[in-house]
Amino acid sequence: MFRSIQFRITASFIIIVLVSMGILGVYLANSFQNSHLNSLHIQLENEARIIAEASLPVINEAANTEELDNLAKKIGGQIEARVTIIALDGTVLADSEEDPAVMDNHASRPEVQAALAGGLGESTRYSTTLGQKMLYIAVPVTSQGEVSGVSRVSLPLSAVDSLLNRTMVVILIAMLVAAIVVIIAGWLVTRTTTRPIRQLTRATDKIAGGELGQRIKIETRNEAGELAHAFNLMSLKLKELVDTISSDRASLKSILDNMADGVITMDTEGNVVMANRAAKDILQLTGDIDGKSLMQEVREHEINDVFKACAESGSQQTVQFETIASRKYLSVIAVPLAEAQPTGVLLLLQDLTELKGLQTTRRELIGNISHEFRTPLAGIKAMAETLRDGAIDDKKAATDFLSRIDAEVDRLTQMVAELTELSRIETGKAELKLIEVDLNHLAEEVATQLSPQVKRKNLKITKLLAKDLPHIYADRARILQVIINLLHNAIKFTPAGGEIIITTAATKDSVTMKISDSGTGIAAEDLPRIFERFYKTDKARAGEGSGLGLAIVKHIIESHNGAIQAESTEGKGSAFSFSLPL
Repeated sequence: MFRSIQFRITASFIIIVLVSMGILGVYLANSFQNSHLNSLHIQLENEARIIAEASLPVINEAANTEELDNLAKKIGGQIEARVTIIALDGTVLADSEEDPAVMDNHASRPEVQAALAGGLGESTRYSTTLGQKMLYIAVPVTSQGEVSGVSRVSLPLSAVDSLLNRTMVVILIAMLVAAIVVIIAGWLVTRTTTRPIRQLTRATDKIAGGELGQRIKIETRNEAGELAHAFNLMSLKLKELVDTISSDRASLKSILDNMADGVITMDTEGNVVMANRAAKDILQLTGDIDGKSLMQEVREHEINDVFKACAESGSQQTVQFETIASRKYLSVIAVPLAEAQPTGVLLLLQDLTELKGLQTTRRELIGNISHEFRTPLAGIKAMAETLRDGAIDDKKAATDFLSRIDAEVDRLTQMVAELTELSRIETGKAELKLIEVDLNHLAEEVATQLSPQVKRKNLKITKLLAKDLPHIYADRARILQVIINLLHNAIKFTPAGGEIIITTAATKDSVTMKISDSGTGIAAEDLPRIFERFYKTDKARAGEGSGLGLAIVKHIIESHNGAIQAESTEGKGSAFSFSLPL
């Protein structure tokens, strides 16, 4: 309250008014007192001269002393003042208040001496006779230039003081009323003047609290109105600016959160200012890390090294490394946030694990293709050289070699065809011809088709097919290829006397088929990779095959929005199952 503009202006106004009123009151009191005394002097002088004229006929006659005293008492009663007539020697001849005979000689009185000397005497002193302060005015009684005595009129100053006090009370009351009126008027004027400031303060507090777009009602066209107009314009522009910034920030946050690459901004001390979702996922961080030291959250010294190098040099730095915790292969690019004087560092994290895996897969694919093609081509070349060296003349040997060459060419042709088919399926160029398919019927068809191989290896096939199995919409030829491939593998890797079980079942949204065997099984370390191109387990590599069958199977099932999985225990057999949506 005491610091408000309204209070300070009102208080200053009150002080100025009170001081002004005080000075004015003192001036008015002094002016009234002087004016009243001057008027009183003139009145008493005139009365004294009238008394002098009235007493002139009898003042020189000693026998008329009583008559003179009666005259003084009569006139004193009429003018309500004390009248005294004094002889030239100072003897009191008449007095309206006392007996002249008992009064002291007045020759030494200053007003008497001044009247005889200059024609007018004036004195203010305490009267021992009356016991109060008196004002004395004396004039000479003259006749034809000769002074016969002194006429003196006196009046108690207590009346003057009483009148002055009453006047001062009236002046003080008037001043007090005027001061109150002026103070109230000043308070109202100040309150009206400072109203825009109070509105501005409340609106500013609301803006500080987040309530943007505040407006002040413009009531005047003076400076306060201009201030309100300027504030309303500022509030509008501020809201538009904040809305723009908020929109840009939301867009930036959305972009950062949906980026595949991680983004982290850090201050010069290595504390995290901001980290997007991808950065936390890549570094396997949980919770809020803003304001925390990244080096304490991530135990990867390469990140610390590239941050320090960037902060010290002020230039971009790059490092690639494999993380200790997650075994991910990362690329970290550190960029200074300000070139002239770095205020922080931006870290860009790229997870190259999949790319590195693809590069490894590409190298392995090229190596596998080279290996798979090298063996038949080497055999064809050796047999061709043998024929050229003279074996062609041996009809039996030539026929055998030509049959082998033909078989190797067929193997290469099949491998090329499988590679082409796999490529078309992976790239989505292989169109699916969807028709209604009965999975039980396909299982029966494949079992019948491969029955000669089953009999040759003395195997047993058990079919546990679900009754009333729902039909699915699928590419019949490709699903048939999947079942043939899985059953053929089961036959190939199951020793004589073993058993193969074909099972079908249905759930509320899919049908499944499971082909399990009692064969050699798959080692645990090989199981996760069996659906990769050209991947063969050691036991499988001894037999025939390109290593592309299971890769083709997986892609066919996934192209139907299905899923396939394998379970195996080495030495006890394997089970491959796939599901297709209804």
